Amino acid sequence: MSPRSSQTLDRQRSATRQAILDAALAQVQDTPTAPFSHESVAARAGMAPRTVYRHFPTRGDLTAALWTRLRDAHGTRWPSTRRQLLPALRRTFRQFGDLEALTRAAIAAAATTQYPVHGSAEGREAFRRCLADLLDRLSPAGGQVLIANCLAIYSAPYWQMLRDRGGLSQRDAERAGALAMQALIEAAEAQARSTRPLVEMMR
Repeated sequence: MSPRSSQTLDRQRSATRQAILDAALAQVQDTPTAPFSHESVAARAGMAPRTVYRHFPTRGDLTAALWTRLRDAHGTRWPSTRRQLLPALRRTFRQFGDLEALTRAAIAAAATTQYPVHGSAEGREAFRRCLADLLDRLSPAGGQVLIANCLAIYSAPYWQMLRDRGGLSQRDAERAGALAMQALIEAAEAQARSTRPLVEMMR
C-alpha cells in the first residue's frame, strides 16, 4: 500500500470513528433515557452494527470514548483545588443523572471489561493535588486510604448505589455524595491532628 493510500485509509477510519461518537453523543443528548448499545448507536449513525464493533469492540470501549468526548464537549474536569471538590462532585453526579442510560451502560460494561480503571490514574492525581496539604500531614497509608475513598465516592457506581439501594432522588443523591465526601475529609483532618492512624480509625 502506498503512503498516500495509507493516509487516505487512516482519514477514513478517523472519520468513521468520529461519526460513531457524533451519533452516540446525539443519542444521549436527545434521548438520555433510551437504551445505549452498539446497535442503537449504529442505527443513529446510519451504519451497520459491525462497523461500530470494529472501532469499539466492547461496550466499555464505546462508553469510555463517549465519556471522554462528553467531558471535552462540556468542559468537565477533575477538581484542582479542595474548594472545587464538592461543587465538582455535585456537577458530576448531575451529569450521571442527566445521562442515566449511558451511566448505567458504563457501569454494566465494567463487569466484563477494563472500564473500572478508566480515569483512575487521572483521578488519583487530581485528588493528590486537591488534598496536598492534608496528605502532607497523613501517613502514606492514611493518604492512600483517603485517595481510594475519594475515588469511590466520586464515581458512577456510588451514584447508582445512592439512587437504587438508597432510594434517593437525583437531587438528594447529589447532596448525599457531597456529604459523604465532606465527612471523609473531616475524618482525615481529625486524623491529621491525632496520633492514631486513619486506617485504625476506620476499623
